Amino acid sequence: MDLLTYKELDTGPDAPKNPGLAHRAWHWLLSLSPTVVTFMVALSIGLAMVGVQVDWYPMIGLMSLFWAATFLALVGMVARWMTPGPGRHRMAA
Repeated sequence: MDLLTYKELDTGPDAPKNPGLAHRAWHWLLSLSPTVVTFMVALSIGLAMVGVQVDWYPMIGLMSLFWAATFLALVGMVARWMTPGPGRHRMAA
């Protein structure tokens, strides 16, 4: 599925009428662009380096929460790439 398909699932006729905050957050996290996910990976690695050097537990906790969100976004991005959608896997004629 591509980003437009995710958008259509959220706003189309089959979309849930009153999605909860968790549902909207989940779809937002899985529909991030590859550029944003790359930035999230870089930021989480930077937070990890700072958190380990400072040895401050709130920073390590922040880093672990952000890394969890980054991992979910990364899995969502790879799942979008692996799922066939319109215009993908076309053979050259």
